[in-house]
Amino acid sequence: MGGLLAALALAAMPLVPCHIEGFSEEVLCGTHRVFEDRAARSGRTIDLKVAVVPAQRRESADDPLFILAGGPGQGATEYGALIPLAFREIRKTRDVVLVDLRGTGGSNPLGCDLGDPLAMLGEGAFDAAPCLQSLKGDPRLYTTAPAMDDLDEVRAALGYEKINLWGGSYGTRAALVYAQRHPERVRTVVLDGAAPFELTLPLHNAWGAQRALDRLLADCAGERECRTAYPRLREELDEVFSRLPVRASLRHPQTGQLVEITVSRGGFASGLRGMLYTPAHASLLPWVVHSARRGDFSPFAALSLETAAWSTETMSLGLTLSVLCSEDVRRIRDGEAERAVRGTFLGDFEIATWRRMCEAWPRGPRPVADDRPVRVPALILSGDLDPVTPPRWGEAMKKHFPDALHVVVPGAAHNTSMSGCVPDLIARFLDRGKIDASCVRKIRRPPFVIDPSGTAP
Repeated sequence: MGGLLAALALAAMPLVPCHIEGFSEEVLCGTHRVFEDRAARSGRTIDLKVAVVPAQRRESADDPLFILAGGPGQGATEYGALIPLAFREIRKTRDVVLVDLRGTGGSNPLGCDLGDPLAMLGEGAFDAAPCLQSLKGDPRLYTTAPAMDDLDEVRAALGYEKINLWGGSYGTRAALVYAQRHPERVRTVVLDGAAPFELTLPLHNAWGAQRALDRLLADCAGERECRTAYPRLREELDEVFSRLPVRASLRHPQTGQLVEITVSRGGFASGLRGMLYTPAHASLLPWVVHSARRGDFSPFAALSLETAAWSTETMSLGLTLSVLCSEDVRRIRDGEAERAVRGTFLGDFEIATWRRMCEAWPRGPRPVADDRPVRVPALILSGDLDPVTPPRWGEAMKKHFPDALHVVVPGAAHNTSMSGCVPDLIARFLDRGKIDASCVRKIRRPPFVIDPSGTAP
């Protein structure tokens, strides 16, 4: 109870016992009210949902770890399952704080109804107009900078002088913005899957996905069991693309009902890209392609829904649109887009999709360019197989954190914090600042699935 009592004593914000999804232990929850329009400091307010996982030991550090979720659009309080996996050592001596940023989770979420996600395999974009009309908030005010100023208010309300930041994917950009705006409050940062502003989304998605797919095809060819099961994998993939779009009959993975769907070229490519996010899903990709080449799109549809669950079930898509339409999509120029997608299997599908969705979406101010380096200890983690934030963006993030150590994790894809020895590296980094990361060399891609029964013996 030492950690629990310490957190209660620190908090100026009232905290009460509660539970968060994916975490079995009791934690502390509270809310912090902020103005939606921080500049005007009047009008509508937002109650930010906050959860504190108190340190387990009575003699604990006074600088907690704040979790910044990805997306943009995910709520941090939905990251409960990550705590015992990635932060098990950290929480022995530090509080772990999860804040749903404005527009996410339990903080006035800007949610949208996507309808049947299988329809996205053909159409790509959804009609953003009904979503916009249903929002309880001004989408122009839901961008990264005001969210990070909210976060600093939460820090102060909880009584912490300095904090450590862990950000995953978009959370790394949020951590960068917080560190630039409130450098005196940051002790260390851990950035998993770096997404600096140099990474304009979704401009670079096609290149990153092509790199990850090429690696997968080469790894399958280099593994005897995979090569034997799929000796023509690249050719089979080309054959599938040459036949698209197609109408496919299959049982809906969620309802079991027999349905007919359209699989477009862009929808199939985007689905494959989603599978590359995690090595476990990527290990199924050869079987998915082989089945599709034989006319069976059921494995593709089932895995597409599973890999897309993070966006359809945990993402506030209105917040995603508010951030990306304001901070990224508007910066993409036509000639730049054409060059970025040339020679890739994804092509311009996702750029065109996001442009259509952003056409009528109200945009906040452009982010102010801030090249000031932040002189705090930083650990940057990149998955070598990552299709969206590959190691090149970890190197770009080092420009903003000159004292950073960049660790590339082989065999890992998007977000590495649960891979192999990485949780222990993060804990040692927070304690000591300097680490030996050579243990990551032992991390390997999981074996490929060679048929419906699984991997080779």
